[in-house]
Amino acid sequence: MNRSENLFFPGSSLASQVHAAAINGDKGALHKLIIGNSALKDKEDQFGRTPLMYCVLADRLDCADTLLKAGADVNKTDHSQRTALHLAAQKGNYRFMKLLLTRRANWMQKDLEEMTPLHLTTRHKSPKCLALLLKFMAPGEVDTQDKNKQTALHWSAYYNNPEHVKLLIKHDSNIGIPDVEGKIPLHWAANHKDPSAVHTVRCILDAAPTESLLNWQDYEGRTPLHFAVADGNVTVVDVLTSYESCNITSYDNLFRTPLHWAALLGHAQIVHLLLERNKSGTIPSDSQGATPLHYAAQSNFAETVKVFLKHPSVKDDSDLEGRTSFMWAAGKGSDDVLRTMLSLKSDTDINMADKYGGTALHAAALSGHVSTVRLLLENNAQVDATDVMKHTPLFRACEMGHKDVIQTLIKGGARVDLVDQDGHSLLHWAALGGNADVCQILIENKINPNVQDYAGRTPLQCTAYGGYINCMAVLMENNADPNIQDKEGRTALHWSCNNGYLDAIKLLLDFAAFPNQMENNEERYTPLDYALLGERHEVIQFMLEHGALSIAAIQDIAAFKIQAVYKGYKVRKAFRDRKNLLMKHEQLRKDAAAKLVLDLLTLEPITVTPTHGKELQ
Repeated sequence: MNRSENLFFPGSSLASQVHAAAINGDKGALHKLIIGNSALKDKEDQFGRTPLMYCVLADRLDCADTLLKAGADVNKTDHSQRTALHLAAQKGNYRFMKLLLTRRANWMQKDLEEMTPLHLTTRHKSPKCLALLLKFMAPGEVDTQDKNKQTALHWSAYYNNPEHVKLLIKHDSNIGIPDVEGKIPLHWAANHKDPSAVHTVRCILDAAPTESLLNWQDYEGRTPLHFAVADGNVTVVDVLTSYESCNITSYDNLFRTPLHWAALLGHAQIVHLLLERNKSGTIPSDSQGATPLHYAAQSNFAETVKVFLKHPSVKDDSDLEGRTSFMWAAGKGSDDVLRTMLSLKSDTDINMADKYGGTALHAAALSGHVSTVRLLLENNAQVDATDVMKHTPLFRACEMGHKDVIQTLIKGGARVDLVDQDGHSLLHWAALGGNADVCQILIENKINPNVQDYAGRTPLQCTAYGGYINCMAVLMENNADPNIQDKEGRTALHWSCNNGYLDAIKLLLDFAAFPNQMENNEERYTPLDYALLGERHEVIQFMLEHGALSIAAIQDIAAFKIQAVYKGYKVRKAFRDRKNLLMKHEQLRKDAAAKLVLDLLTLEPITVTPTHGKELQ
């Protein structure tokens, strides 16, 4: 195979010499090859492509004519089910299409994507190929749909080819056929950033400027106006909204109107246009109660917000959570918007609270926007405003570990000695989040590291629950006591054992945590019991190696000691009883002996009378 055979398809090898002749336009060689072997005229390469298809791809019209005269199959398909006519339509080659159509090429043949040559002609700016095909098509064939249920009219609108649209509509193409996403051609025409798309839009609307067409919603609830707004195409938006029947406040499936989309994307000019043409007089809100102003504010689109605030129908209404657009802006750190709102609305209540008591300063502190916090404090935001949980903005900053915000709030006069509704201090919240640096800052600001909440828990217990060893180390290095018990009798070691944090357990024991502290309740569980209940095998082994006992073991030891004491008592008591008995017996013996002696000493002389009358002296 010569070198020229690889010029058209770099990196691939052609199937045969007949393909090479077709590509190179060597009509003589091609004719000779197919005369010698007629089967070569339809020979396929590795992709199923015939020499005729190669002629189309290389624009070799004479060679194609030679093949067709030799009987080449004009409708033979490659592995993607495309014919030579598909390829000619894709390339926009009018001469080839004309040649193939005169040879009875099937214009209704579908490829694997179910696209016909008609679909493929829509991608070219010139409508000549499309017009040629339409001459051959019967009524109804013009709306043949591809795999995505799209007609040639959909594709013409997608490619922004107004002349194609006119031709198709002239041939009775249906402008109201929805594709697989529920979109009609007008959706695709409106979904363009190019201002020239307005011509395609006008072509469709001029054919049928009906209310149903203008406000047709796809399966996501989006109208053509939604798409034009999303692309920021002011010209198309202007045309669509110029129709009286265009519904400017139509909701999509997320309950957002085109005005929400314009605000979210910062299209100030479109926002102005939609506000001016909104005949309802009200600003719609979405399913969360958020207005378009909320979305513009959170995205820091100051110019867009300015357009909203200057319109008489716009107010800073609250969403369903009671949050205004000012609060949304604060939560996102949208400083430009905040300055705009403060300058344009003198009645802005900077300390307004949502339904949970949170203010703009709470939102900024929670999100960690230090510049926003400074801006709000400079405009007299209450630094210690409390929400329903008695949390000040400083609580939220401590929870999230925003050091710069914490220091800014403290410098701004925030109190560090407050507790929330559960008795949690700032240090508790910092510890819960494992924020070691924040804990150090708070301790330096005179917060007691052993402060207890209403349940008796210390910050060390809170951070031990999460296994935050850096935070635990900071607390214990600042004299946090690892052996303080809460009201249930639990220590920090209980919580670390419960959750299986071996490194935390090692650290606690290094700081002299007592391993066998028992709860105050009926179970009297020790830290080891917590590890056993949670099946923390590594922790169990480590604790046992360091003298830890379960409550059952403690009870067994206690019982053994009690038994030992009781047995010793019985032996000693028996000995005492026996000793007393012996002593009493000895005393009785002594008493009996003494009495005998006494009796002998006090006896009178005894006279004995002899039986023979003689007296014994």
